[in-house]
Amino acid sequence: MRIFKNGERWMFDAAAEFYGWMTWQEVWRAHCRSLVDYFPGSLPARARVLDLGIGPGVSGISILDRLPEAEVVGVDYSPRMLAVARGFLERTGARVELVEADAAALPFPDASFDVVVGHSFLYLVPDQAGVMREAARVLRPGGGCVFLEPHEGGSHRAWMGLAGPKRFKLSMALWRLVSGRIRRFEARELRGLLERELAEVRVEETLGGLGLVGVGRRRGE
Repeated sequence: MRIFKNGERWMFDAAAEFYGWMTWQEVWRAHCRSLVDYFPGSLPARARVLDLGIGPGVSGISILDRLPEAEVVGVDYSPRMLAVARGFLERTGARVELVEADAAALPFPDASFDVVVGHSFLYLVPDQAGVMREAARVLRPGGGCVFLEPHEGGSHRAWMGLAGPKRFKLSMALWRLVSGRIRRFEARELRGLLERELAEVRVEETLGGLGLVGVGRRRGE
């Protein structure tokens, strides 16, 4: 993921192992899998899925748990995150193509993916409008876009009431802390961002109100 400016990529390289440990847990993986429920219902068997900000790879691997025939491509701006992702891919045998790239300047042709997904990603990037333009560009007409982002609303202690082990609750507490220092979305803000490029946009709460899922489709041609 590209955050703030080029010189600060080291922060995400440094945190890669910890982030991988924190997210390699069943409850987190189950939540990543649940994003598939928001994918378009008429996907081809070998749907092409672009996972933006794939980090240590947990989200891409979890998508394949639900869609084993899909072709998943994961993009991240941090070389160390991608190295950690390769380790998890070797452990599981999952096939995900990993690409080091800026999400606001994707190295893919127009209309080359059926779904673009991002799990806790947009809030970290400075050029959110640019990322959305690129997401829409690489989507096929009618293709779906799904983003999970931190919600400005919700109780600061909501993470304590979430079901799951201590490690999952720790991950939610840290997500709340970090997003408070960077940014969180109101539902109307996330909807407005998606509506710049997509149609049929809807936004709903998840994770006890700590998160928002934003969904839209590329307009047909």
